[in-house]
Amino acid sequence: MIKVGYTKTDGTDVLHETVASGKSASESIALLADNKSGDTSINCFYLEMQITETEWEKYAFVDPL
Repeated sequence: MIKVGYTKTDGTDVLHETVASGKSASESIALLADNKSGDTSINCFYLEMQITETEWEKYAFVDPL
């Protein structure tokens, strides 16, 4: 599973959705970035993968357009 979300300029993380594959994650983050392109409160978009049973780690980042 891969979480797709974004971090706001105040440091708050917002989960957009959880997807099952890398292809779905890539499509999701691209669509999310496009839909939020005018939102100045977003610092970056990210993908997050599960590294243990309870822990997740961000591994890919996209700057807002």
